[in-house]
Amino acid sequence: MRRRILRATVLAVACAVLLFALPLGYAALRLYQQDEEREAQSLGGQVALSLPERITATGDPIELPPVESGTDIAVYGTGAHRVLGTGPGAGDAPVREAAAGRVVTRQIGDSLVVAVPVGGSEQVRAVVRVASPASEPLRRAALTWVGMLVLAAVAVGGGALLAVRSSRRLARPLEELAGVAREMEGGDLTARAEPSGLPEPDAVGHALARAAARIDELLRRERAFSADASHQLRTVLTGVRLELEMSLAAGPDADVPDADVVEGGADAGVGAGSRAAVRSALAQLERMETTLDDLLALARDVPERAPLDLAALLARAQEDWHGPLAAQGRRLTIRVDDALPQALGSRRAARQILDVLLSNAETHGRGTVTVHAKETAGVVAVDVEDEGDGIPEAGTDGVFERRGGEGSRSGGEAARAGGPAAGSHGIGLALARSLAEAEGGRLFVSRPRPRPRFTWLLAASPVEEQETSQLP
Repeated sequence: MRRRILRATVLAVACAVLLFALPLGYAALRLYQQDEEREAQSLGGQVALSLPERITATGDPIELPPVESGTDIAVYGTGAHRVLGTGPGAGDAPVREAAAGRVVTRQIGDSLVVAVPVGGSEQVRAVVRVASPASEPLRRAALTWVGMLVLAAVAVGGGALLAVRSSRRLARPLEELAGVAREMEGGDLTARAEPSGLPEPDAVGHALARAAARIDELLRRERAFSADASHQLRTVLTGVRLELEMSLAAGPDADVPDADVVEGGADAGVGAGSRAAVRSALAQLERMETTLDDLLALARDVPERAPLDLAALLARAQEDWHGPLAAQGRRLTIRVDDALPQALGSRRAARQILDVLLSNAETHGRGTVTVHAKETAGVVAVDVEDEGDGIPEAGTDGVFERRGGEGSRSGGEAARAGGPAAGSHGIGLALARSLAEAEGGRLFVSRPRPRPRFTWLLAASPVEEQETSQLP
Protein backbone atom coordinates (compact mmCIF):
# COMPACT_ATOMS: atom_id res chain seq x y z
CA MET A 1 0.00 0.00 0.00
CA ARG A 2 2.83 2.39 0.83
CA ARG A 3 4.41 1.87 -2.57
CA ARG A 4 1.09 2.44 -4.32
CA ILE A 5 0.50 5.69 -2.42
CA LEU A 6 4.07 6.85 -3.13
CA ARG A 7 3.80 5.93 -6.82
CA ALA A 8 0.42 7.62 -7.22
CA THR A 9 1.53 10.82 -5.46
CA VAL A 10 4.78 11.14 -7.42
CA LEU A 11 2.94 10.46 -10.66
CA ALA A 12 0.33 13.08 -9.85
CA VAL A 13 2.98 15.70 -8.99
CA ALA A 14 4.97 14.88 -12.12
CA CYS A 15 1.87 15.20 -14.31
CA ALA A 16 0.96 18.52 -12.67
CA VAL A 17 4.51 19.83 -13.20
CA LEU A 18 4.52 18.75 -16.85
CA LEU A 19 1.11 20.23 -17.55
CA PHE A 20 2.28 23.49 -16.01
CA ALA A 21 5.88 23.55 -17.29
CA LEU A 22 5.33 22.73 -20.97
CA PRO A 23 3.04 25.68 -21.77
CA LEU A 24 5.15 27.94 -19.56
CA GLY A 25 8.37 26.90 -21.32
CA TYR A 26 6.83 27.57 -24.73
CA ALA A 27 5.51 30.94 -23.53
CA ALA A 28 8.98 31.86 -22.23
CA LEU A 29 10.55 31.07 -25.62
CA ARG A 30 7.97 33.19 -27.45
CA LEU A 31 8.50 36.03 -24.97
CA TYR A 32 12.27 36.04 -25.52
CA GLN A 33 11.74 35.99 -29.30
CA GLN A 34 9.39 38.95 -29.09
CA ASP A 35 11.85 40.80 -26.82
CA GLU A 36 14.61 40.22 -29.35
CA GLU A 37 12.40 41.52 -32.17
CA ARG A 38 11.44 44.62 -30.15
CA GLU A 39 15.08 45.34 -29.31
CA ALA A 40 16.06 45.02 -32.98
CA GLN A 41 13.18 47.28 -34.07
CA SER A 42 14.07 49.81 -31.36
CA LEU A 43 17.72 49.83 -32.47
CA GLY A 44 16.70 50.25 -36.12
CA GLY A 45 14.38 53.11 -35.18
CA GLN A 46 17.16 54.90 -33.24
CA VAL A 47 19.48 54.65 -36.23
CA ALA A 48 16.74 55.87 -38.60
CA LEU A 49 16.14 58.96 -36.42
CA SER A 50 19.84 59.80 -36.31
CA LEU A 51 20.35 59.76 -40.08
CA PRO A 52 20.64 63.13 -41.92
CA GLU A 53 18.49 64.22 -44.82
CA ARG A 54 21.11 63.33 -47.40
CA ILE A 55 22.82 59.99 -47.00
CA THR A 56 25.87 59.40 -49.17
CA ALA A 57 28.87 57.21 -48.80
CA THR A 58 31.28 60.14 -49.48
CA GLY A 59 29.72 62.81 -47.28
CA ASP A 60 30.32 63.47 -43.62
CA PRO A 61 30.83 60.23 -41.71
CA ILE A 62 27.79 58.95 -39.85
CA GLU A 63 28.42 57.15 -36.61
CA LEU A 64 26.29 54.08 -35.91
CA PRO A 65 25.53 53.12 -32.29
CA PRO A 66 27.64 50.35 -30.71
CA VAL A 67 26.07 46.91 -30.71
CA GLU A 68 26.79 43.50 -29.22
CA SER A 69 29.02 41.02 -30.99
CA GLY A 70 27.18 39.19 -33.74
CA THR A 71 24.75 42.05 -34.43
CA ASP A 72 25.08 43.91 -37.72
CA ILE A 73 23.64 47.35 -38.69
CA ALA A 74 23.53 48.56 -42.28
CA VAL A 75 21.94 51.54 -44.02
CA TYR A 76 20.68 51.15 -47.58
CA GLY A 77 19.96 54.04 -49.89
CA THR A 78 17.86 54.26 -52.98
CA GLY A 79 18.25 51.28 -55.23
CA ALA A 80 18.76 49.05 -52.13
CA HIS A 81 22.53 49.60 -52.15
CA ARG A 82 24.41 49.56 -48.86
CA VAL A 83 25.67 52.98 -47.84
CA LEU A 84 26.82 52.42 -44.26
CA GLY A 85 27.47 49.63 -41.80
CA THR A 86 27.96 45.91 -42.22
CA GLY A 87 25.65 43.64 -44.14
CA PRO A 88 24.94 42.38 -47.63
CA GLY A 89 26.10 44.72 -50.37
CA ALA A 90 22.70 44.59 -52.06
CA GLY A 91 19.54 44.77 -50.07
CA ASP A 92 17.80 41.47 -49.49
CA ALA A 93 14.06 40.74 -49.37
CA PRO A 94 13.37 42.46 -46.01
CA VAL A 95 15.14 45.63 -47.25
CA ARG A 96 13.17 45.68 -50.49
CA GLU A 97 9.89 45.14 -48.62
CA ALA A 98 10.76 47.91 -46.12
CA ALA A 99 11.31 50.28 -49.03
CA ALA A 100 7.54 50.21 -49.41
CA GLY A 101 7.24 52.09 -46.12
CA ARG A 102 6.66 49.36 -43.45
CA VAL A 103 8.76 47.65 -40.85
CA VAL A 104 9.67 44.08 -41.80
CA THR A 105 10.78 41.34 -39.38
CA ARG A 106 11.95 38.00 -40.73
CA GLN A 107 14.28 35.13 -39.82
CA ILE A 108 16.80 34.34 -42.54
CA GLY A 109 19.05 31.40 -41.81
CA ASP A 110 20.55 31.82 -38.33
CA SER A 111 19.78 35.57 -38.17
CA LEU A 112 16.82 37.62 -37.11
CA VAL A 113 16.52 40.51 -39.63
CA VAL A 114 14.57 43.70 -38.97
CA ALA A 115 14.28 46.33 -41.73
CA VAL A 116 13.10 49.86 -40.73
CA PRO A 117 12.27 52.44 -43.42
CA VAL A 118 13.64 56.00 -43.10
CA GLY A 119 11.13 58.67 -44.11
CA GLY A 120 7.40 58.63 -44.67
CA SER A 121 5.41 56.02 -46.46
CA GLU A 122 5.16 58.33 -49.49
CA GLN A 123 8.91 58.82 -49.81
CA VAL A 124 11.41 56.38 -48.29
CA ARG A 125 14.92 57.72 -48.66
CA ALA A 126 16.73 54.88 -46.89
CA VAL A 127 16.30 51.59 -45.03
CA VAL A 128 18.04 50.54 -41.82
CA ARG A 129 18.77 46.82 -41.59
CA VAL A 130 19.50 45.19 -38.18
CA ALA A 131 20.55 41.54 -38.06
CA SER A 132 21.05 39.67 -34.74
CA PRO A 133 21.64 35.94 -33.96
CA ALA A 134 18.36 34.00 -33.95
CA SER A 135 19.76 31.62 -31.32
CA GLU A 136 19.84 34.23 -28.59
CA PRO A 137 16.14 33.80 -27.59
CA LEU A 138 16.63 30.02 -27.55
CA ARG A 139 19.68 30.36 -25.29
CA ARG A 140 17.80 32.53 -22.85
CA ALA A 141 14.82 30.14 -22.94
CA ALA A 142 17.16 27.16 -22.29
CA LEU A 143 18.48 28.86 -19.14
CA THR A 144 14.90 29.42 -18.03
CA TRP A 145 14.04 25.79 -18.75
CA VAL A 146 16.97 24.61 -16.63
CA GLY A 147 15.70 26.71 -13.75
CA MET A 148 12.21 25.33 -14.22
CA LEU A 149 13.61 21.78 -14.31
CA VAL A 150 15.36 22.35 -11.00
CA LEU A 151 12.16 23.70 -9.49
CA ALA A 152 10.23 20.72 -10.93
CA ALA A 153 12.72 18.31 -9.35
CA VAL A 154 12.30 20.08 -6.03
CA ALA A 155 8.50 19.87 -6.39
CA VAL A 156 8.60 16.16 -7.24
CA GLY A 157 11.01 15.49 -4.37
CA GLY A 158 8.78 17.39 -1.98
CA GLY A 159 5.79 15.45 -3.25
CA ALA A 160 7.69 12.18 -2.73
CA LEU A 161 8.58 13.12 0.84
CA LEU A 162 5.01 14.10 1.52
CA ALA A 163 3.82 10.83 -0.06
CA VAL A 164 6.18 8.78 2.13
CA ARG A 165 4.93 10.52 5.24
CA SER A 166 1.28 10.23 4.21
CA SER A 167 1.66 6.59 3.17
CA ARG A 168 3.15 5.72 6.54
CA ARG A 169 0.37 7.53 8.34
CA LEU A 170 -2.32 5.87 6.21
CA ALA A 171 -0.80 2.39 6.06
CA ARG A 172 0.10 2.04 9.75
CA PRO A 173 -3.52 1.77 11.02
CA LEU A 174 -4.40 -0.67 8.23
CA GLU A 175 -1.37 -2.80 9.07
CA GLU A 176 -2.40 -2.77 12.72
CA LEU A 177 -5.92 -3.84 11.72
CA ALA A 178 -4.47 -6.68 9.65
CA GLY A 179 -2.37 -7.76 12.65
CA VAL A 180 -5.43 -7.65 14.90
CA ALA A 181 -7.37 -9.74 12.37
CA ARG A 182 -4.55 -12.33 12.33
CA GLU A 183 -4.59 -12.48 16.13
CA MET A 184 -8.35 -12.97 16.07
CA GLU A 185 -7.91 -15.70 13.47
CA GLY A 186 -5.51 -17.38 15.87
CA GLY A 187 -8.17 -17.36 18.59
CA ASP A 188 -7.41 -14.16 20.50
CA LEU A 189 -10.73 -12.31 20.32
CA THR A 190 -9.54 -9.71 22.85
CA ALA A 191 -7.06 -8.14 20.40
CA ARG A 192 -7.81 -4.49 19.65
CA ALA A 193 -6.23 -1.83 17.43
CA GLU A 194 -5.07 1.50 18.88
CA PRO A 195 -6.91 4.63 17.64
CA SER A 196 -5.04 6.23 14.75
CA GLY A 197 -6.84 9.56 14.49
CA LEU A 198 -8.09 8.72 10.99
CA PRO A 199 -11.89 8.36 10.83
CA GLU A 200 -12.08 5.51 8.31
CA PRO A 201 -9.53 3.09 9.86
CA ASP A 202 -10.87 3.87 13.33
CA ALA A 203 -14.40 3.08 12.15
CA VAL A 204 -13.16 -0.25 10.75
CA GLY A 205 -11.35 -0.95 14.03
CA HIS A 206 -14.49 -0.23 16.06
CA ALA A 207 -16.57 -2.45 13.78
CA LEU A 208 -13.98 -5.23 14.08
CA ALA A 209 -13.97 -4.88 17.86
CA ARG A 210 -17.75 -5.05 18.01
CA ALA A 211 -17.77 -8.12 15.75
CA ALA A 212 -15.10 -9.80 17.90
CA ALA A 213 -17.06 -9.06 21.07
CA ARG A 214 -20.20 -10.47 19.48
CA ILE A 215 -18.38 -13.61 18.29
CA ASP A 216 -16.78 -14.03 21.71
CA GLU A 217 -20.18 -13.82 23.36
CA LEU A 218 -21.64 -16.35 20.92
CA LEU A 219 -18.72 -18.71 21.51
CA ARG A 220 -19.13 -18.46 25.26
CA ARG A 221 -22.81 -19.23 24.95
CA GLU A 222 -22.18 -22.16 22.60
CA ARG A 223 -19.46 -23.55 24.85
CA ALA A 224 -21.69 -23.21 27.88
CA PHE A 225 -24.48 -24.96 26.01
CA SER A 226 -22.08 -27.71 24.89
CA ALA A 227 -20.89 -28.19 28.45
CA ASP A 228 -24.45 -28.34 29.80
CA ALA A 229 -25.60 -30.67 27.03
CA SER A 230 -22.60 -32.94 27.50
CA HIS A 231 -23.24 -33.04 31.25
CA GLN A 232 -26.84 -34.04 30.69
CA LEU A 233 -25.88 -36.66 28.10
CA ARG A 234 -23.18 -38.06 30.35
CA THR A 235 -25.67 -38.31 33.19
CA VAL A 236 -28.09 -40.31 31.06
CA LEU A 237 -25.33 -42.49 29.60
CA THR A 238 -23.92 -43.17 33.05
CA GLY A 239 -27.34 -44.24 34.33
CA VAL A 240 -27.86 -46.57 31.37
CA ARG A 241 -24.37 -48.00 31.79
CA LEU A 242 -24.98 -48.69 35.50
CA GLU A 243 -28.27 -50.44 34.78
CA LEU A 244 -26.69 -52.60 32.08
CA GLU A 245 -23.71 -53.47 34.24
CA MET A 246 -25.98 -54.36 37.16
CA SER A 247 -28.07 -56.53 34.82
CA LEU A 248 -24.91 -58.19 33.52
CA ALA A 249 -23.60 -58.78 37.05
CA ALA A 250 -26.92 -60.34 38.22
CA GLY A 251 -26.30 -63.49 36.17
CA PRO A 252 -28.37 -65.35 33.56
CA ASP A 253 -31.29 -66.08 35.88
CA ALA A 254 -32.03 -62.36 36.18
CA ASP A 255 -32.50 -62.18 32.40
CA VAL A 256 -35.40 -64.69 32.42
CA PRO A 257 -38.70 -62.78 32.56
CA ASP A 258 -40.93 -65.62 33.88
CA ALA A 259 -39.51 -68.92 35.22
CA ASP A 260 -42.93 -70.66 35.15
CA VAL A 261 -43.35 -70.09 31.47
CA VAL A 262 -39.80 -70.75 30.25
CA GLU A 263 -38.39 -74.22 30.91
CA GLY A 264 -34.84 -74.99 32.04
CA GLY A 265 -33.18 -75.54 28.66
CA ALA A 266 -34.47 -72.31 27.31
CA ASP A 267 -33.44 -70.42 30.43
CA ALA A 268 -29.75 -70.69 29.71
CA GLY A 269 -30.23 -69.81 26.04
CA VAL A 270 -32.23 -66.71 26.79
CA GLY A 271 -29.78 -65.65 29.47
CA ALA A 272 -26.80 -66.08 27.18
CA GLY A 273 -28.47 -64.07 24.42
CA SER A 274 -29.44 -61.29 26.82
CA ARG A 275 -25.90 -61.11 28.20
CA ALA A 276 -24.54 -60.77 24.68
CA ALA A 277 -27.02 -58.00 23.96
CA VAL A 278 -26.01 -56.23 27.17
CA ARG A 279 -22.34 -56.47 26.25
CA SER A 280 -23.10 -55.07 22.79
CA ALA A 281 -25.08 -52.23 24.34
CA LEU A 282 -22.19 -51.45 26.70
CA ALA A 283 -19.81 -51.36 23.74
CA GLN A 284 -22.13 -48.98 21.93
CA LEU A 285 -22.33 -46.77 25.02
CA GLU A 286 -18.54 -46.67 25.19
CA ARG A 287 -18.39 -45.59 21.56
CA MET A 288 -21.00 -42.93 22.21
CA GLU A 289 -18.99 -41.56 25.13
CA THR A 290 -15.81 -41.57 23.06
CA THR A 291 -17.59 -39.78 20.21
CA LEU A 292 -18.98 -37.21 22.63
CA ASP A 293 -15.53 -36.57 24.12
CA ASP A 294 -13.94 -36.26 20.67
CA LEU A 295 -16.54 -33.85 19.31
CA LEU A 296 -16.38 -31.64 22.38
CA ALA A 297 -12.58 -31.54 22.20
CA LEU A 298 -12.64 -30.77 18.47
CA ALA A 299 -15.18 -27.99 19.00
CA ARG A 300 -12.99 -26.30 21.61
CA ASP A 301 -9.46 -26.86 20.35
CA VAL A 302 -7.65 -25.32 17.38
CA PRO A 303 -6.85 -27.63 14.45
CA GLU A 304 -4.06 -30.05 15.35
CA ARG A 305 -1.13 -30.76 13.02
CA ALA A 306 0.53 -33.60 14.91
CA PRO A 307 1.90 -36.85 13.46
CA LEU A 308 -0.93 -39.34 12.97
CA ASP A 309 -0.48 -43.10 13.48
CA LEU A 310 -2.66 -44.17 10.58
CA ALA A 311 -1.92 -47.88 10.99
CA ALA A 312 -3.11 -47.88 14.62
CA LEU A 313 -6.17 -45.86 13.64
CA LEU A 314 -7.12 -48.35 10.92
CA ALA A 315 -6.49 -51.28 13.29
CA ARG A 316 -8.96 -49.79 15.77
CA ALA A 317 -11.47 -49.22 12.95
CA GLN A 318 -11.08 -52.89 12.06
CA GLU A 319 -11.81 -53.84 15.65
CA ASP A 320 -14.82 -51.52 15.99
CA TRP A 321 -16.53 -52.23 12.65
CA HIS A 322 -15.76 -55.89 11.99
CA GLY A 323 -18.58 -57.05 14.29
CA PRO A 324 -21.38 -54.79 12.94
CA LEU A 325 -20.53 -55.66 9.34
CA ALA A 326 -20.14 -59.39 10.10
CA ALA A 327 -23.61 -59.34 11.69
CA GLN A 328 -24.91 -58.41 8.21
CA GLY A 329 -22.84 -61.12 6.52
CA ARG A 330 -20.38 -58.59 5.12
CA ARG A 331 -16.60 -58.32 5.23
CA LEU A 332 -14.29 -55.43 6.17
CA THR A 333 -10.94 -55.35 4.35
CA ILE A 334 -8.21 -52.89 5.32
CA ARG A 335 -5.08 -52.43 3.21
CA VAL A 336 -2.12 -50.16 3.97
CA ASP A 337 0.58 -49.66 1.33
CA ASP A 338 4.21 -50.08 2.25
CA ALA A 339 6.41 -47.01 2.88
CA LEU A 340 3.37 -44.85 3.54
CA PRO A 341 4.39 -41.25 4.39
CA GLN A 342 3.80 -39.91 7.88
CA ALA A 343 0.35 -38.29 7.93
CA LEU A 344 -0.45 -35.11 9.84
CA GLY A 345 -3.70 -34.37 11.61
CA SER A 346 -5.78 -34.83 14.73
CA ARG A 347 -6.33 -38.33 16.09
CA ARG A 348 -9.82 -37.40 17.32
CA ALA A 349 -10.84 -35.89 13.98
CA ALA A 350 -9.41 -38.83 12.02
CA ARG A 351 -11.30 -41.32 14.21
CA GLN A 352 -14.58 -39.48 13.69
CA ILE A 353 -14.07 -39.20 9.92
CA LEU A 354 -13.36 -42.92 9.59
CA ASP A 355 -16.38 -43.78 11.76
CA VAL A 356 -18.65 -41.62 9.59
CA LEU A 357 -17.39 -43.19 6.35
CA LEU A 358 -17.66 -46.75 7.66
CA SER A 359 -21.09 -46.06 9.16
CA ASN A 360 -22.21 -44.69 5.81
CA ALA A 361 -20.92 -47.80 4.03
CA GLU A 362 -22.61 -50.05 6.60
CA THR A 363 -25.99 -48.29 6.43
CA HIS A 364 -26.26 -47.53 2.71
CA GLY A 365 -23.76 -49.86 1.05
CA ARG A 366 -23.57 -53.51 0.12
CA GLY A 367 -21.05 -56.32 0.14
CA THR A 368 -17.44 -55.98 1.21
CA VAL A 369 -16.26 -52.67 2.60
CA THR A 370 -12.66 -51.90 1.61
CA VAL A 371 -10.43 -49.30 3.28
CA HIS A 372 -7.20 -48.59 1.37
CA ALA A 373 -4.47 -46.23 2.67
CA LYS A 374 -1.99 -45.14 0.02
CA GLU A 375 0.19 -42.27 -1.19
CA THR A 376 -0.92 -40.09 -4.09
CA ALA A 377 0.74 -36.91 -5.37
CA GLY A 378 2.73 -36.42 -2.17
CA VAL A 379 -0.25 -36.73 0.21
CA VAL A 380 -1.82 -39.63 2.09
CA ALA A 381 -5.14 -40.86 0.67
CA VAL A 382 -7.62 -43.14 2.42
CA ASP A 383 -10.26 -44.72 0.15
CA VAL A 384 -13.45 -46.20 1.63
CA GLU A 385 -15.62 -48.10 -0.85
CA ASP A 386 -18.28 -50.79 -0.91
CA GLU A 387 -20.07 -52.88 -3.53
CA GLY A 388 -23.33 -50.95 -3.62
CA ASP A 389 -25.03 -49.36 -6.62
CA GLY A 390 -23.61 -45.96 -5.70
CA ILE A 391 -24.84 -42.39 -5.59
CA PRO A 392 -27.12 -41.06 -8.34
CA GLU A 393 -25.49 -38.60 -10.71
CA ALA A 394 -27.76 -35.77 -9.54
CA GLY A 395 -26.88 -36.36 -5.88
CA THR A 396 -23.06 -36.28 -6.05
CA ASP A 397 -22.69 -32.53 -5.47
CA GLY A 398 -25.12 -32.41 -2.57
CA VAL A 399 -24.04 -35.56 -0.74
CA PHE A 400 -22.15 -33.52 1.87
CA GLU A 401 -24.97 -31.05 2.54
CA ARG A 402 -26.59 -30.98 5.96
CA ARG A 403 -30.19 -32.18 5.97
CA GLY A 404 -32.95 -32.54 8.48
CA GLY A 405 -35.01 -35.56 9.38
CA GLU A 406 -37.31 -35.45 6.38
CA GLY A 407 -34.42 -35.57 3.92
CA SER A 408 -32.86 -38.45 5.83
CA ARG A 409 -36.09 -40.46 5.78
CA SER A 410 -36.53 -39.99 2.07
CA GLY A 411 -32.92 -40.98 1.56
CA GLY A 412 -33.41 -44.08 3.71
CA GLU A 413 -36.31 -45.15 1.56
CA ALA A 414 -34.18 -44.70 -1.51
CA ALA A 415 -31.43 -46.77 0.08
CA ARG A 416 -33.81 -49.59 0.93
CA ALA A 417 -35.13 -49.45 -2.61
CA GLY A 418 -31.71 -50.35 -4.00
CA GLY A 419 -28.85 -48.06 -2.98
CA PRO A 420 -27.74 -44.86 -1.26
CA ALA A 421 -29.11 -41.52 -2.25
CA ALA A 422 -27.89 -37.99 -1.70
CA GLY A 423 -30.53 -37.28 0.92
CA SER A 424 -29.64 -40.36 2.97
CA HIS A 425 -26.30 -39.17 4.30
CA GLY A 426 -27.64 -36.40 6.54
CA ILE A 427 -25.32 -34.61 8.94
CA GLY A 428 -22.62 -37.31 9.22
CA LEU A 429 -20.81 -36.71 5.92
CA ALA A 430 -21.12 -32.93 6.31
CA LEU A 431 -19.45 -33.22 9.72
CA ALA A 432 -16.75 -35.49 8.31
CA ARG A 433 -15.95 -33.05 5.49
CA SER A 434 -15.79 -30.07 7.88
CA LEU A 435 -13.43 -32.00 10.17
CA ALA A 436 -11.21 -33.00 7.25
CA GLU A 437 -11.00 -29.44 5.93
CA ALA A 438 -10.33 -28.05 9.42
CA GLU A 439 -7.27 -30.33 9.60
CA GLY A 440 -5.98 -29.18 6.20
CA GLY A 441 -7.31 -32.17 4.24
CA ARG A 442 -10.13 -32.94 1.80
CA LEU A 443 -13.03 -35.37 1.61
CA PHE A 444 -14.83 -36.01 -1.66
CA VAL A 445 -16.56 -38.65 -3.77
CA SER A 446 -13.89 -40.03 -6.08
CA ARG A 447 -16.24 -42.59 -7.71
CA PRO A 448 -20.00 -42.12 -7.40
CA ARG A 449 -21.16 -45.37 -9.03
CA PRO A 450 -20.97 -48.30 -9.20
CA ARG A 451 -19.01 -49.36 -6.13
CA PRO A 452 -19.07 -45.87 -4.59
CA ARG A 453 -15.76 -44.62 -3.22
CA PHE A 454 -15.09 -41.78 -0.78
CA THR A 455 -11.51 -40.45 -0.73
CA TRP A 456 -10.03 -38.68 2.28
CA LEU A 457 -6.79 -36.77 1.69
CA LEU A 458 -4.44 -36.00 4.59
CA ALA A 459 -1.38 -33.77 4.66
CA ALA A 460 1.95 -35.58 4.83
CA SER A 461 5.04 -34.54 6.79
CA PRO A 462 7.96 -33.15 4.77
CA VAL A 463 10.63 -35.67 3.89
CA GLU A 464 13.17 -33.98 6.18
CA GLU A 465 10.87 -34.32 9.21
CA GLN A 466 10.17 -37.98 8.43
CA GLU A 467 13.90 -38.75 8.17
CA THR A 468 14.57 -36.90 11.45
CA SER A 469 11.80 -38.78 13.25
CA GLN A 470 13.27 -42.13 12.10
CA LEU A 471 16.73 -41.42 13.55
CA PRO A 472 17.60 -43.39 16.74
